[in-house]
Amino acid sequence: MIFLVDLENVGSEGLRGARYLSWEDEVIIFYSQVCEKVQQGYLHQLMEACCRWEICKLKKTGKNALDFYIATKLGEIFGRGYPGKIGIVSRDQGYKSVRDYWKSRAKPSREVILGVTLEQCILSAQEGRARTAQVREWLRPVRLETEFVRYQERLRIRESLEMAFADTGYQEQLGRIVGLFEKQSGKKILYLDTVKNFGKKDGLEIYRKMRTLIG
Repeated sequence: MIFLVDLENVGSEGLRGARYLSWEDEVIIFYSQVCEKVQQGYLHQLMEACCRWEICKLKKTGKNALDFYIATKLGEIFGRGYPGKIGIVSRDQGYKSVRDYWKSRAKPSREVILGVTLEQCILSAQEGRARTAQVREWLRPVRLETEFVRYQERLRIRESLEMAFADTGYQEQLGRIVGLFEKQSGKKILYLDTVKNFGKKDGLEIYRKMRTLIG
């Protein structure tokens, strides 16, 4: 999928969801001297995703100038035969006209997706890929009280493990131990995972202390 980002309109927040990209994707960031900086973390996510990305700077300022750049680039991409979907990342409602134009003239596989972030475009594209489900789960509303109860349970577990491993040689490994315990789905699986991560000797000793905390 190709994403055209109006950085001047959405800012760094428009790049939210970069972690879901892959080598198959391409991101083109349109910007001007009004907005030349982005949060470093999002650029790191773009590079870690191994997707193709480039930048396009507005040469002369003017009303809706970046919008025309993006609309022109979209036409160029479809014109050279690109068969997939293109996401426009912007809050500008004017892009609905661009979307409607291509909907009436392009093949069904060619579709313009609108969203204010990369992740919204991914979700709206309904690609049927694993990342769509990941984005949907990430954005799913949850009850605050329910999540706080879960947090309290995790906190209780952590405090219990801190007490169990106090004055042992494994205190520096507590983060890894907590992670294993939280993922456990039974004593047998916990034992195997612990031995795999810490070796047979240390793993068995760590497991014995964790086993007493399993209900």
